[in-house]
Amino acid sequence: MSHPIVERLAAANPEVRRQACADAASDPAAALLTEALAGALGDPCKSVARAASDALVRIGREVGDAGDVGACLRRALHADEPRLRWGAAFTQARLEPPSPRLLPALVEALGSPDGDVRWASARLLVETGRLHAEVLSVLVGLVRSCEHAVVRRMATFALRELAPDRPEAAAVLLEATVDDDLHVRRAALTAMASLMDPPPDVLTRLTDALASDPDAASRRLAALALGELGAASGEPPGTLREALRAAGSGSQDADLRRAVERALARLGAGAGASP
Repeated sequence: MSHPIVERLAAANPEVRRQACADAASDPAAALLTEALAGALGDPCKSVARAASDALVRIGREVGDAGDVGACLRRALHADEPRLRWGAAFTQARLEPPSPRLLPALVEALGSPDGDVRWASARLLVETGRLHAEVLSVLVGLVRSCEHAVVRRMATFALRELAPDRPEAAAVLLEATVDDDLHVRRAALTAMASLMDPPPDVLTRLTDALASDPDAASRRLAALALGELGAASGEPPGTLREALRAAGSGSQDADLRRAVERALARLGAGAGASP
């Protein structure tokens, strides 16, 4: 006879399944329920999957090896269902510092149709990258050559957080500003604002985008990035001010004019002088 909680995990009602996960962590037989809970990480209902993760984390911390949580999660990382692989990676990272063995599931999750999953995966990749140097090259490769635009875009955001001081990050972000996908281009322009000591080509590209990019949002993002990078330099070159003023004065786009005003204000604050 199966355990009642295992039977409830198979119920049609998602609330019954969610409560079963919550009850499992405090059940006297919790150590015997880890496999069933690991399976629930792939539940199509997000609240059930999160409850399963919470239960496994609690069992893993309180029961330890007796719960066999780690072994269950390692098996789930190789499951056929993408939701289950992501749930296993997310839960494993809650139990211990994320390791490179999570990379396949995390990279895959960057392309998830669920925005919450995409952003959580990007954050975990950044956390992993702070511990393991090889993640930087993985993200650079994704931005440069992944066939899925949404993955290139999310990897761009992850690079912004992980390596704003690295020349290889600046180089690939520069390439991404001419990506075939509009959203990737916007993400790259946004990410450039966080670069530390960027090469001159970055400022040149941002100035060009400000003046002539056919996408209005990209022009605004370029203006804001120029303001941030100029302020960070401590003594922004006059050409940045001139380019910003020219873009603002010659535009009918009220949003662009506001972006230019913000950028000029940042330049003034950064340089300690009036614009």
